[in-house]
Amino acid sequence: MLMLLVAVILFSGYLTPATVGGATAYTGSEYTLADFPAPFVKEGSPGIKTKVLIPSSSPHGPCGAAHTMDTMGGVTIAYTIGVESGKTGVGLQLESTMESYSQISTYDTDTARVTMQDYTSNLIAIGGPGVNQVTYYYNELRDEEWNKVMPILFERDQDGDYLYVQSSGAEYRLERDGQGRLVTDYGVIQIFRDGVRYVLMVYGLGGDSSRMAAEIVSNFENWQMTGRAAVIKYHDGDGDGFLDTVSIVESVEAPEVTMEIFYDSGCTNPVTSIDWGMLEPGDTSNTTIYVKNLGETSVLLYLNTQNWDPSEASQHISLDWNYTDTMLEPNESLPVELTLAVSPDATGLTDFSFEIVVTGEG
Repeated sequence: MLMLLVAVILFSGYLTPATVGGATAYTGSEYTLADFPAPFVKEGSPGIKTKVLIPSSSPHGPCGAAHTMDTMGGVTIAYTIGVESGKTGVGLQLESTMESYSQISTYDTDTARVTMQDYTSNLIAIGGPGVNQVTYYYNELRDEEWNKVMPILFERDQDGDYLYVQSSGAEYRLERDGQGRLVTDYGVIQIFRDGVRYVLMVYGLGGDSSRMAAEIVSNFENWQMTGRAAVIKYHDGDGDGFLDTVSIVESVEAPEVTMEIFYDSGCTNPVTSIDWGMLEPGDTSNTTIYVKNLGETSVLLYLNTQNWDPSEASQHISLDWNYTDTMLEPNESLPVELTLAVSPDATGLTDFSFEIVVTGEG
């Protein structure tokens, strides 16, 4: 899958309470682990909401009780997010909460299904599918062809729990020595774009690796995290029976970006900003861009939005286009008209930002 990202930054200027405005800037790629703490902390975007989801210490829904290490991991990550937000000087809407609270997710005992109730906040889920109801939801999430969508899955067979990397087929399991002592534990850090928001999942096969994965996220500046997901190995490096050595043993890289957006039909002037202008509730604004396929494969285009600031803006502002499922051939460009629409009930919304994701699949 080929991916293209257009990011929208805050409109600079005075806006009356009944008017909204915005501008866009092209960036070129989706967020990966290499961008952390973005998009959970983003300079110039104080209205972005991020919720750190701590698993409950009691059995709930399809999950068992969480370990104290999971709670500690959530605390360290929340602290890091707060510190990084302070460095931007714009603040952050950060909240730590239980993943099973009804405003986050619910579980139906009759259908054995978890349903997300919060669709706009960025989420950081601590703990695996066995203890965190939100992690359970995403671990089971499937596409239209019924394939699981997460890069790394928590699975179980007759030999026990294991991590499965879909792109490589690699499996990672707990390892013990001849005395039955745990000598290797594996953890996961993965980021996933879900509609208009991002979800970061941090967990391990055991409590030790879950805690260590959280520490890596908290100390991200000391680690070279890349791609959409990473497998963490925490093992006994000196044979004394205690886990003491950590490393990243596998990364799932993000798809290559081979498309670009331009202002002009000759595709010589890349998009750097798009001014939507001043809009009243009920208004629309149109702009034409040119999408060029720089790759070697014919693709279909798909439009999504993400990372709204404030998060509630996605309920009052929509983006559409006039693309008609035309196959975009290699080295070919296509004019596309984007239409931004503000709902009549958008009173009180003054300024906003969001990101546009144009995905090419072929």
